[in-house]
Amino acid sequence: MRLIFFILVSSLLISKEPVGLDEFVENYFLLSKSKMENSPIAWQDTREGYFRAYGVYKADQIIDSLEAKILTHYEAGIRHFKVMEQIRTEVNSGKNYDRLIKRSSKPTFNVNYFSSSR
Repeated sequence: MRLIFFILVSSLLISKEPVGLDEFVENYFLLSKSKMENSPIAWQDTREGYFRAYGVYKADQIIDSLEAKILTHYEAGIRHFKVMEQIRTEVNSGKNYDRLIKRSSKPTFNVNYFSSSR
C-alpha cells in the first residue's frame, strides 16, 4: 500500500504539462536544422553535403515563415514534416551520385575549335 501511495505522489510531483503543438513544431525544425548543420560534410561538394545544405535551407524557410505568421504551426506540421524526413533519409542513405553527363562516342581530341570552316 505504501508503494502505491509513493508512486502516486511522486508521479503528481514529477509530472509536467504536455508540450503544445506550436512548441513541438518549432523544436522539430530547429533540431532538424542543427543536425544538418553540425556535420563536417555539410556544404561540401558531395551528395550528402548538397542534401544537408538543402535541409538547412528548407528548415530556415519554414522557421522564418512561422515567425512571420505566414504559415501556422499546424500547416507546417502537415506540409513539411514529410519533406524534412525525406531529406534526412536521403542524407543518411549513403548513396553516390548517379552519372548525369553522357559522354559522346566521337572523340574530341582532334577537333579544331577555332576553325571557322566545317
